[in-house]
Amino acid sequence: MGRYRRTVSFPNPPTPPVRPCANKGLHVRSASLPCVRSHPLIPQLQDEVTELRAWERARSGPGSGSVVNGLARLKGVLDSLDDVLQLPLTQDSLSTKTDVVERLLEDFLRFVDVYGRFRASMLGLKQEVSAAQVALRRKDDSKLGQYIKAQKKIAGEVSKLITTIGSVPLQQPTPVNPAVIAVVSDYDDELRHVIRDVHRLTASVTEAVFGSVSGFPGRRPVWASFGLGRKARKDEQGMIEEFQKVTGGVEDLLELRKNIKKKNSNNNNEEEVMRMGVLKGMQELEDCIGEMERESERVFRSLISTRVSLLNILTHA
Repeated sequence: MGRYRRTVSFPNPPTPPVRPCANKGLHVRSASLPCVRSHPLIPQLQDEVTELRAWERARSGPGSGSVVNGLARLKGVLDSLDDVLQLPLTQDSLSTKTDVVERLLEDFLRFVDVYGRFRASMLGLKQEVSAAQVALRRKDDSKLGQYIKAQKKIAGEVSKLITTIGSVPLQQPTPVNPAVIAVVSDYDDELRHVIRDVHRLTASVTEAVFGSVSGFPGRRPVWASFGLGRKARKDEQGMIEEFQKVTGGVEDLLELRKNIKKKNSNNNNEEEVMRMGVLKGMQELEDCIGEMERESERVFRSLISTRVSLLNILTHA
């Protein structure tokens, strides 16, 4: 049998209490309100605003494709603004700024009105182009001349819409009381500025689009008629290329036919070449008017949706 060695164990000394460091600062509970950070939809809207500004600064030529592209970008910005207006953060922020919401409602009502009238003008112009094609095939000069008058009349109507847009006041950022500026959230500040930017861009882009149809305002374009070197008249400056081509082509064709009748000439070959060129231009113009009408309708519906969202905020304020 083995032997067991007896051991004697001593208790561990008691652990001294941990004292707080004498030089460690005390924590003070903050009395400030929590900062509300930006919602991801706000930066997305800001990016779309930047892209629309870039389009406005450098439109790609006088063609209708650039105009349609601008309308599509404007619709995207308005749709994103509508999404932002659906956010509870936005509704809480704007519910205390009823005067701002009321001004926006009034201005967006003007936007809705001018786009409704613009669409009606485009539909009327499309009908005139269709009638002009029939007159061109039948060689009906009197009906063909009516197209020129109708086009000028519609251009005048659209130019009046530009004046209406110009009367919309630019929205300024809502002033902040200095006594409460410390508790204004980041979200409130970004919201004010992005709404102002969308409001201004809606007005300026609309003026640019309408000006491309009416010919005012705008820069003097390079005239490209049907091989006759015709220059744009003052009332055509800034008008998109498809409108310029058809207007110039019809006027040149009527002038050629008048000269042929005076001289009793049989220069039917030149007349036929010009007639077919004008007819092709009218077909292209009809297509571009259809695209502008469809895209302007989408903008029209987005404006209505945005205005309904603003009205809901005001109703529940």
